Amino acid sequence: MEEEIVKKELRQLRTIAYSVERQLEVKRKHEERLEVLRSKEQTEEVREAIERTEKALASLDIADDIQRAAALEARYMEAISRLDRLDRAIILDGYINGTPYWKIGRSIGYSERGVQKRVRIIVKRLAEML
Repeated sequence: MEEEIVKKELRQLRTIAYSVERQLEVKRKHEERLEVLRSKEQTEEVREAIERTEKALASLDIADDIQRAAALEARYMEAISRLDRLDRAIILDGYINGTPYWKIGRSIGYSERGVQKRVRIIVKRLAEML
């Protein structure tokens, strides 16, 4: 597999995971709002607000994003688990969690540039494994 494809798919995984996290937060807030609205006197205005909130909840497509993330994760996690502990931490923090390289470097005693070089090597190894 090409290194560029690995990078692209790891970035996709991060993006999807972030999207799922945000959608779950939005869902939670809408559900809380529904609970409050349902406890109020059911005026026409409140019923309309309930309807709008229910439509907003129905429009969330979290399941599809979770399925896409799970498929990508399954593909990469076996290969990532075969990396040594430091490389695994770097790739998970950098690509999956989006931690800045300077921050990763500070925590492991590398410079930002050192982490960037290490990431290139890790991506190349992942591409070879896949």
